Amino acid sequence: MKSLQFNAALIVLFSFLFPWNLSAQEDIKQIISSLDKVIKPVKTLKPDSSFDDIAFLKETIKDREIIALGEATHGTLEIYNYKDRLVRFLVSESGYRAIGFEADHIALEYIDEYIAGKTDSLKFQYGANLINTNRRMFEWLRSYNLTKVEEDKVHVYGLEVRNFGNIINRILQVIPSITDSDRQLLEKIKGKRYNEIKKDDINALRASINDMKKVTDNGLHQHYLNLLDQLIDAYKEQKIGMRDQVMADNTTWIKDQAKNNKVIVWVHNGHVAKTALYKNPTMGTYLDKKYGSKYFVIATDINYGKVHVNIFTAKNKPLGGFQPLYYAEVNSDKAYEYYFKQCQFKNFILDVGSAKNDPVLNSFLTKPKDMRMIGSLSIPDRKNLSIAKNFDMIVYFNSTNSMFN
Repeated sequence: MKSLQFNAALIVLFSFLFPWNLSAQEDIKQIISSLDKVIKPVKTLKPDSSFDDIAFLKETIKDREIIALGEATHGTLEIYNYKDRLVRFLVSESGYRAIGFEADHIALEYIDEYIAGKTDSLKFQYGANLINTNRRMFEWLRSYNLTKVEEDKVHVYGLEVRNFGNIINRILQVIPSITDSDRQLLEKIKGKRYNEIKKDDINALRASINDMKKVTDNGLHQHYLNLLDQLIDAYKEQKIGMRDQVMADNTTWIKDQAKNNKVIVWVHNGHVAKTALYKNPTMGTYLDKKYGSKYFVIATDINYGKVHVNIFTAKNKPLGGFQPLYYAEVNSDKAYEYYFKQCQFKNFILDVGSAKNDPVLNSFLTKPKDMRMIGSLSIPDRKNLSIAKNFDMIVYFNSTNSMFN
């Protein structure tokens, strides 16, 4: 009798669960079907190939002034190759002449001299690892610039400064009217590590920056002094969220330098996102608030494969060093990649704005789900977010390779 009662209870339970499972499966199929109707295939990863398959972008971005090219990881070959391709498209087809990178401003000045034809070799400075990952693109930009008059040349910039040595050396070179005491202070600080610089020296440096701003009215020199001030807050003082505000401010400065006020920014997805993903405003939060629809975000996403990252071992333990690390396929329906990997194209472009016209996709893209978000460290590897609230376009790669295998 008890056995019959137990079996009856199971039948009742399954009668409730089974229709729910069918409904969930139908929802998934409907989402994938809707995605298949709007996505466009990534036909090639070769940066120097024809732009015929992405020609539609010209109309999509025609009124945009800041195009943010995000990356799901800093070490993925497919992402870097495709962003290279997008840069070439934006430069040659849409007239963009300024590119800001998540890198050291002074280090990028040396790269800019090369692509502008002022020097004949790429010079490495701390904060310019882009030479290793973006060399082909810089060579293309140099070739492009050689055919242009000065006002039509492309220029590259760093969105921040990452050490006292680079920026202080530049200030000492270009501002001759620095007092002896200020010069001595700059020389004292420039070679030290952050943890070696005393609070009194930092306070004195802030006062010196204010003094130096009074002895030059050169716009670029003033920017150098602002960069030094930013470095104190964002790195030495480690003010939470300061780095994103700095990069947003410097994007505006770069935009103002550009002939047509249009700029490309090349940074991580976490910085270009429009909402405060990590409890503080991102660079994209500031830019979205300031420029509205003129700020357009093309993010990238991956499912599985190798990524070049610094291996996290354990809390309070030394890092394992940079190396290729394999990330397994996403198998949770609580993640966007679970749906993307089932689409008709393995690699594709999703125009979020157009997709939201479909009620099914509007709900799918607006409701927060997990998305790949891998920085320099191997963990964390995802972030819960709403694609619709953060990005205007997604370029998805189902499988990937490390930038350095």
